[in-house]
Amino acid sequence: MDNRARLRALGYTNSTLAEALLSFKKEFNIKGNSTQVIRRLKELTDNSPAIEMLARVIYSESRTEPFQGQVAVGAVVLNRLHSHDFPNTLREVITQPLAFTVIATGTFWLRPNERVYEAVREALRGKDPTGGCLYFFNPEKSTSPWIRKLKPKMKIGRHWFAKDLV
Repeated sequence: MDNRARLRALGYTNSTLAEALLSFKKEFNIKGNSTQVIRRLKELTDNSPAIEMLARVIYSESRTEPFQGQVAVGAVVLNRLHSHDFPNTLREVITQPLAFTVIATGTFWLRPNERVYEAVREALRGKDPTGGCLYFFNPEKSTSPWIRKLKPKMKIGRHWFAKDLV
């Protein structure tokens, strides 16, 4: 896959490659030269199994939620990836025991729709409607006692998002 195709996969359809790279660099807040920008671009797009895993988590956790809620779920996963309190690969964050019930229930394997892939792209671009939250839950469905330890910050759709434990 060439760099132009990589940028298109993330939704950068600017008229020139240079403009698209500049937009990507700015939105992902990448400091450094073009080599570092290209390296980050390749990490995001050439690791398509990770992108597919993120799409499956978003879809299985929030397929009936508004688009902003789907982006928020993706942002929570990515926030965990960047937190020292969670594993340091996307695969490990998603498959961490008891992290996402959709892994245990098998709904993780549902096929995501195109809207979810757009939510993935938004989250990968750094959109975070939660402002850095690390947790989310639906109080109508969640039965785990751990949710009582969360300090909810905001609600999007039927999900509550929390940054910290109480």
